[in-house]
Amino acid sequence: MLEGGARMRGLIFRLAFSFFIFLLFFSCQNRPNDYSRLVAFRKKCIEILGTRSGAILAMNPRNGLLLAVINEKLAVQNSTRPGSTFKIVTALALLQNGLVNPADQFVCNGQVEIRGKIYRCWLREGHGEQNLFQAIANSCNAYFFQAGENLSADQLRSTARQFHLGDCTGINLANEDCGRLPDWVSADEKNNFVVGQARALAVTPLQMLRLVSAIANGGIFYRPFYPASLDELKKFRSELIGMAQLSEALRIFVKEGLRQSVAYGTSVGAKLPNMIVAGKTGTSSEYFGMNTDAWFLGFAPFEKPEIAVAVFLENGRGASDAAPLARQILQAYFEWMESK
Repeated sequence: MLEGGARMRGLIFRLAFSFFIFLLFFSCQNRPNDYSRLVAFRKKCIEILGTRSGAILAMNPRNGLLLAVINEKLAVQNSTRPGSTFKIVTALALLQNGLVNPADQFVCNGQVEIRGKIYRCWLREGHGEQNLFQAIANSCNAYFFQAGENLSADQLRSTARQFHLGDCTGINLANEDCGRLPDWVSADEKNNFVVGQARALAVTPLQMLRLVSAIANGGIFYRPFYPASLDELKKFRSELIGMAQLSEALRIFVKEGLRQSVAYGTSVGAKLPNMIVAGKTGTSSEYFGMNTDAWFLGFAPFEKPEIAVAVFLENGRGASDAAPLARQILQAYFEWMESK
């Protein structure tokens, strides 16, 4: 009886092992189909961008695999001002240096006077009283000008470096622009630095994608990898290159601000009907001329992020132009996932 039971267990084990091998073989055989569907997702992103001059990037924040890089030149090889997306860094710097409590409020009347000079918020009538979460959600310049008055440029630059701004990402694509951080800024220029408009500040959409991915995944930085073929996809191995030296509590505070931005703030254009999305818009002034560029950084789902996106558009605004495109990209991604 015992011997018969042992034989039966052995048979069950062999059948289970054979089934495992079959599944492994089957999944390997389906890799070409997976890659072809990945190409289809990229084509959809190209369609979403349309005739606009800009870039779209999508990445798995849990391993650094780039799902889409649309317009490599603007996405990887060209750096420019980040505008209000940089307020993610400013918020972290304020918290890290103990200069604000998330519940602290500053009044926005549409402008603020600092050392005898007037600095304006983008909303002329003002946002009223704003705490950190509301200031991130509404992208309130007046909050950040006031909260950042005692934040030094060195402190802000230090936090930016912790998120690898000013450094190349090491992506497997040629001619990457590494961006730059200001070595020194005047007192007046520091206020521009706080809201991402400093003259000597430049980032690539890829760098900002990796930054928001680190907010999404708990502070982990992966080397971005873009598979341009099935063979490259097969060779992909996640490569961790560092951790942000910030407490989890600080990242959670900023992450919550990004959630609120999509819920009711400037990023509401990226909202999905059945999923919580987090994100941040930005509208940056160009180095020359009066035009503005549009930004959106975000991720979803909020609780367990699967995808991070970056949208950059020349001649646009973050809330009205970049955020709605991000919503379409996220919709396309989750439809793609459901079709697996």
